[in-house]
Amino acid sequence: MEAFVYIIYNSAIFLLSPLLVLYFFSRSWQRGRSLVGMAERLGRVRHLPPAKAGGRLWLHAVSVGEVGVAAILVPEILKRCPHLRIVISTVTDTGREEAMKIDGVEYVFYLPFDFPFSVRSALERICPTAMAIVETELWPNLVWHAARRGLPVCIVNGRLSENSFRGYLRVRPLFFSVLGKLVGVAARGEADAIRYRALGASGVFAAGNVKFDVPAAHVVDDPEHLKEKFGLGGADPIIVAGSTHPGEEEALARAICTLRERFGRLGVLVAPRHLPRLADAEEALRRGGVDPVRWSELKDKTAVGQEGGQVVLLDTMGQLGEAYECATVAFIGGSIVPHGGQNPIEAARWGVPVIFGRHMQNFSEVAGGLIEVGGAFRVERPEDLAEAFLPLLSDTSARTAAGASAWKSVMANRGAAGRVADYLVEMLKTSRNDQNA
Repeated sequence: MEAFVYIIYNSAIFLLSPLLVLYFFSRSWQRGRSLVGMAERLGRVRHLPPAKAGGRLWLHAVSVGEVGVAAILVPEILKRCPHLRIVISTVTDTGREEAMKIDGVEYVFYLPFDFPFSVRSALERICPTAMAIVETELWPNLVWHAARRGLPVCIVNGRLSENSFRGYLRVRPLFFSVLGKLVGVAARGEADAIRYRALGASGVFAAGNVKFDVPAAHVVDDPEHLKEKFGLGGADPIIVAGSTHPGEEEALARAICTLRERFGRLGVLVAPRHLPRLADAEEALRRGGVDPVRWSELKDKTAVGQEGGQVVLLDTMGQLGEAYECATVAFIGGSIVPHGGQNPIEAARWGVPVIFGRHMQNFSEVAGGLIEVGGAFRVERPEDLAEAFLPLLSDTSARTAAGASAWKSVMANRGAAGRVADYLVEMLKTSRNDQNA
């Protein structure tokens, strides 16, 4: 059965490869992405010497969110195994840029297309001892060919939403074959673990969500200076809307117009999830009745915005985590449109109350936990945003209590990074023992 699935999958890949490559070029062109990494995507990655002393771990982190998990795990792993070499593959340009900032990483490269020849080439050149896939992204040839080389492959911080689970069930023979090659899955929570087991994965356990282990928030000595950094000097209160998606900026703009009637110095920072759609986000905000200014045009002009009431469009990656510290209240994007939501932990760790829509499937356990303790609030419709913001912006005691609850929820769930690091180090040790036997 497995051989049949392998033949069918690769036959489909072969027949569709011209369309897949054309689609990649088209998407790259539309989003203004570079094609510099095309050789790597075809498996022509750098030749690395065998890592004999501590081995080499290949971490795959598709984009910025997954790279954030890798950034938390890498120092934890190296604490336990200082001679280990770690390489990271990504799919997106922004993910690659963030991965290159992680200390202790030997090499960062683009994941090869899931063609047999490109996967084999990358494995031969990287010479990994083991492989860990962050969160969800499963590429059949990558897993199959790694397993054929005797490499242990696992998933860490495994995420499998109900929608994704139903989709995988439709092609269960394929994913049953792929998941059956894994040595284990360190899932974010028990609900994710149950779904992985139902698809045929073994060695599944709930390790907790590594994203809770983002370095503890620090309180800045000069909060007003931080507000000025983001063009919000003099603003009070402040809404930070993070990782917004199409359809959300216009809804936010309408809420801002309503709230300005009550809060004349309201400042807002809007951070679109994908930078290539900045122009679209800007236009959507204008259609909703506000006139935004891009942060790149302000960051060296701290005097701008002193009158308050500024709406700033964050047009640089890597700044949102810090920007949440400015927030009186945070809005989490990808949630009032059916995307599945973005990470609310980034805001909650600062003790900031969180608002999101009803589409939080990708972070259902985190969102549910925050709602349960009173640290987050869900809106059912886009037109309800202003009403949801109003009590938190106007009632200091309610806002303080909600923010404290959000912070406590984050602190109570820390520790997954250490458990996952222990698991990976043990997997590497077992792998080296098997290879030396």
